Amino acid sequence: MKHFVVAIIFTFAAFQLSAQNKKANNISLLLPFCSKQILTNSTYKDAELGNICREYYQGALIALDSLERAGVKLRLNVFDTENDSLTMLRIMQTIAFKESELILGPVRQGGNQVLSQFCKKNEVYHVSPLMTFSKIKLDDPYWISANPDLPVYAGIILKQILSVDTAANIIVVYDKSIVGKSLGQAFKTIAANKKLRLRVLEYNPALDLKLYTSNLNANHIVVAATQEGAVNGTLRNTGDTSTIYKLTTYGLMQWFDFKNVDYNLYQRVNLSVFSPFYADYTRDEVKQFVVKYRERFSTEPTEAAIKGYDQMLLFTDALNQNGKKLMDKLADKNIPALGTRFNFVKYKENNSYQTGYLNLLKLDNYALKKVN
Repeated sequence: MKHFVVAIIFTFAAFQLSAQNKKANNISLLLPFCSKQILTNSTYKDAELGNICREYYQGALIALDSLERAGVKLRLNVFDTENDSLTMLRIMQTIAFKESELILGPVRQGGNQVLSQFCKKNEVYHVSPLMTFSKIKLDDPYWISANPDLPVYAGIILKQILSVDTAANIIVVYDKSIVGKSLGQAFKTIAANKKLRLRVLEYNPALDLKLYTSNLNANHIVVAATQEGAVNGTLRNTGDTSTIYKLTTYGLMQWFDFKNVDYNLYQRVNLSVFSPFYADYTRDEVKQFVVKYRERFSTEPTEAAIKGYDQMLLFTDALNQNGKKLMDKLADKNIPALGTRFNFVKYKENNSYQTGYLNLLKLDNYALKKVN
């Protein structure tokens, strides 16, 4: 596969300033492109991460084209952190970085921790663009996660189910994967509310779901698992129990990366899937983005590219309208984008903002269709 590499750029003027009086906003993009390393060695240990960041940046450039046409003025500073803490500290000493009014990045947990004190001191928001950090202990009101964290999934999933069926009988089956244990614990915490018809069970091959289903209320089975054996074992158990009353099962997008994806089984158990990202390529807006991306980069846009577009457009527009108080515009809103909806809420656990939205996709005639 052909690899495209973004070189280190310490100051990049995205637009020529127009005749408007308003000054240009300063945005810093802080990502581990690892450009020098990948140019030297295409199999470099962080090559995959570097290329994902390059795709994100390319999507962001398409957003900048749209902003330029709208007359928005900004200066974009692009920094390659090389996934190295010392490089990060050197970048933070540059004049261009110190003038930042918004920071997109870095990607890894350590980078956000290094950046946190700078952002709190200067009242500058920094966005985690690609990853979330379930276990990070960081009290930072200027930190924004552009993707929902795993423990937040549980509340989103239950809210979605109860919004269509307040009397739902809900069964959660989790496995021993990192994802499964995190989701299982989050569902157990919620299950302490005795008013919910919610049972949380750890998967084992002998688990008999019939013991927990209802003959009076619709049954919603959430398979909070990413181990292929646990997923297929639970679904086969469910599929064999064809008499379950009003059955719906819920899973995760990671299942479609399994070595053997059993679409017939998924269809049989009335599967819906929760995912933080979904681009509907029948939408005109998505089609237009794909055409522009192909024209500029001669390749197909990836998930990271669409995230780069969505996030650059969202945060830059908010910065342009509200300055450094941009979250006054974005918090507690439901904002549509190409690959998701943004619904930022301030979480008490670490005083930061996090989006709380998952796409719900229904498997219908062997194709996923968005339903929320």
